Amino acid sequence: MSMDTNQQVLEKLKTDLAQAGTMPLYLCFNESVRQALESGILQDGDFLPSERQFTEVLGISRITVRKALAKLEEDGHIGRSRGYGTFIRKTADAKLAYSLANVKGFSREVMLQGRKPDTLWISREQIAASALIASKLALTEGTGVYRLKRIHYIDTRPMSVAISYVVMDAIGDVQDIGVSLYDYFSRNNIELGALQSRVSAAMSDAGTLQALQLSEPMPLLIIKQTLFDGQNRPIEYSESFCRSDMYEFVSED
Repeated sequence: MSMDTNQQVLEKLKTDLAQAGTMPLYLCFNESVRQALESGILQDGDFLPSERQFTEVLGISRITVRKALAKLEEDGHIGRSRGYGTFIRKTADAKLAYSLANVKGFSREVMLQGRKPDTLWISREQIAASALIASKLALTEGTGVYRLKRIHYIDTRPMSVAISYVVMDAIGDVQDIGVSLYDYFSRNNIELGALQSRVSAAMSDAGTLQALQLSEPMPLLIIKQTLFDGQNRPIEYSESFCRSDMYEFVSED
């Protein structure tokens, strides 16, 4: 949400709440935001002001704000993500358009499409690089690398199983990585460069079936990527096993 849009929403809420009459404030708040959606003031993917901004600018209690936002989330109009905030969301059943050309990472792609990303960590461990991983990361076989395995979620639904192999000097504290590995790189001033991607398909095995909470086998899209830093050095090689019914991969620049 731009500063102008942010201000528009707050001004609209201020006006509508002043005219609430006998309507409970949280319902008036809820209706005002819904109107902002219908009129186009708010668009899919826009971020709402924080709870603190709402309370300070509008002069209402945080309880009122939380009740209104809870109702909007229940109705599917907004989503919330740890570390990012509250955003206008798209239809939950829409496929995720995932770019193979742009370096954004899963969480950023999801958020830009107005939906809620999350990550369930399976393991974060240091291992000796196999011949394959060493070749992908331009290392000597046996060199220590981090192996990161997690399940990616969209709007509480498990969407993919991702395994990343990362060079040691790109990570300070492996436990400090939150929902997004790429955001961790950004916070630690690691400049990201090119991204090389390859996509193939295979049927889900028993482990992936369980991880993605699938009741029966389905084709998976397998995306293999090598991420380079600003000096064109490979820093991450990843393999992601994605639900074919929920992903669309695009490769245009």
